[in-house]
Amino acid sequence: MSRYHYWVLLTLVLSALPCFFNLPLWVAFIALVGGGLHFTGGFRKKLLGKAVSITLLVGAATGIYYGFESWFSGEAVLSFFIVVVFLKWGESSTRRDYLLLIFAAVILAAVGALYWETLLSLIHMLVVVFSLTVSLIAIHMDQSVARSLFLIKRAGLLFILGLPLMLLLFMTFPRIPGPIWDIGLAFGLPIKAMMDRGNGEFGKSKVLQPGGISRSKEANGNVLVAEFEGAVPYKSQLYWRGPVFWNFDGENWTLPQNWDNRNTLLQKAIKSKLRLDRELRHRGTEVHYTLRVMPNGGRWLYALDVPGAPAPEAFVSDEFQLLSIRKIAENEPKFPMVSYLDYAIGERLTSEQKDRGVAWSIGTNPRLKSLGEELGKSLESDKEIIHEGLALLRKGKYRYDDSYIIEPGPDMLDRFFFDEKKGGAEYLAGSFAMLMRAAGIPARLVSGFRGGTIIALTNFVIVKQSDAHVWLEVWQDDVGWSRVEPKDIVLPPEKRKVTEQTKVEKVQTIELEKEDELNLVETKKHDKPKKNTSAAKPENTPGWQLPDLSFLFGDMQKWVINYDPDRQMELLKGAGFEDSNWLDMLIGAIAGVALILLLYLGIAWWCSREKVDRFTRTWRNFCKQLEKKFDLRKEASECPGNFLERICHEKPELKEVAEDIVTRYINIRYGTDESKESRTLFARQVQRFISMT
Repeated sequence: MSRYHYWVLLTLVLSALPCFFNLPLWVAFIALVGGGLHFTGGFRKKLLGKAVSITLLVGAATGIYYGFESWFSGEAVLSFFIVVVFLKWGESSTRRDYLLLIFAAVILAAVGALYWETLLSLIHMLVVVFSLTVSLIAIHMDQSVARSLFLIKRAGLLFILGLPLMLLLFMTFPRIPGPIWDIGLAFGLPIKAMMDRGNGEFGKSKVLQPGGISRSKEANGNVLVAEFEGAVPYKSQLYWRGPVFWNFDGENWTLPQNWDNRNTLLQKAIKSKLRLDRELRHRGTEVHYTLRVMPNGGRWLYALDVPGAPAPEAFVSDEFQLLSIRKIAENEPKFPMVSYLDYAIGERLTSEQKDRGVAWSIGTNPRLKSLGEELGKSLESDKEIIHEGLALLRKGKYRYDDSYIIEPGPDMLDRFFFDEKKGGAEYLAGSFAMLMRAAGIPARLVSGFRGGTIIALTNFVIVKQSDAHVWLEVWQDDVGWSRVEPKDIVLPPEKRKVTEQTKVEKVQTIELEKEDELNLVETKKHDKPKKNTSAAKPENTPGWQLPDLSFLFGDMQKWVINYDPDRQMELLKGAGFEDSNWLDMLIGAIAGVALILLLYLGIAWWCSREKVDRFTRTWRNFCKQLEKKFDLRKEASECPGNFLERICHEKPELKEVAEDIVTRYINIRYGTDESKESRTLFARQVQRFISMT
């Protein structure tokens, strides 16, 4: 029996371990019994041994038939594959069989990574790869020298050499998020994904109802594709501006009648670049990009908030939306754009706009109105009122949850703000807007989309219906309209990691931070993990669940398991590469790999070079001098004595000095005279010969 079969068995068991914990117990039992036939010697080749193998295979088929809903479900196919692999191990005896099993172990390891999506998966994968490496070395080595300690040392050396390459590629190689066909969509290829565009109603309806954002997120149709010049900004900064809502009846936000009438829109539009520049009181973080909008049946082009210039066949409305002159029914508008992510807009507020911005539906949400009026009386400036309102949200333990629906009614926002304290963006932004109105500050809702999906290897961002969002703008006389984002200062939705046995709750707290040169009120998130003081109750489901040990590794869960494109860009920007893009990352990865390989080659050359001591170097210098000055070349096969005879014959004038040096060399190298004094005198004689000739 071969020496490496134990390593192959260990590799198979380690690779299938996550599957064993998540599949029915009979799968592990049949697999291990089938693998045990390997150790029965000649029995497995006899008729009875083959009958046992067939019985186990039939048992697996029976278990799949009664244990799974379909023959071709994922777990059914995986169970059958595991049984077949271990039965194959039971009858394996040749190098070819073991190589085939190693390839099967790679498949099992990849599938197992889908079950353990924690740091445990990382540790398990490293152990499996190490075992795979040992097995492959053992299979391809002479069995007379393939001792276990030697194999482990050799695999460990390969691991150490591969670790820098692994870390470099992990950190710098562009991440691929979402479905792979999004890359084709970004480049405009006519693929099937293009058929899934504009399915949602968000952005088309003139009524923003409670739960409308949540319903829009369920439709994952494509909205737009943007290609940025340079690095893509942080996703939290990407606000794609859509309809602006002023009218609120206590339950719903609505657009006015004929809201998309082209003549009315064009009459109020910002028609000149000069006026647009006047309206933009403050502009910061300028970004250039190419926008391609999917047909949506309306006029909305969803430029980044806020557009800094009009586009072909488009105009900027008096509410700073980029709108198409024609409704977007079939074609896909594509044009270059410039926007400012930090802004203050609005040259002046008309009396009509002020009335609309502080309007309140009589008899609705009295508690919110009372609180706003109290803030307006007790605080002096608009800035203080806005900041105090945000502080109420931050301290009030509000939780963002776009799936939570509050029963409609004239006091819906009261119930959200004072009782439920849980809901989606329309509740947060709507209640805060009405709070500001009650305090005398004009406010309005802006709907659209926030964020998007960064496409791997590109500067493209795809925005989908699932990115639907609502925020608000408030008016300050010395600032203009500025964005306020309540979502960023409340608790995020309860994140539950659901397995077959456990639900682990992770809660984050968020702080408010003020920043602005022009007294704008903005917020910035700071993740602060909150310690769990009580363990989550396990569900009453069968089986055993491995414990979650991620708390032992701090932020490794964040930067290893959850290392997505956003975190990759965050890391690069944090390291000072603000303008990096996918091409820079690829070039950096290739250059880094090349440098590491060159370093390895240099180390290999250094370790393999011929080690020459000082005495031998001195002798070689003597031979080089003879060749250079007297054309006497010492052949590699020529011994020192024969070389001396040739010197005396061809150059008699060198006989005396040559006899002295060569004789000393022979006595030291091949004789017993190995004293330090003899070596020193030999070196002195050679140096004297070189200096004299």
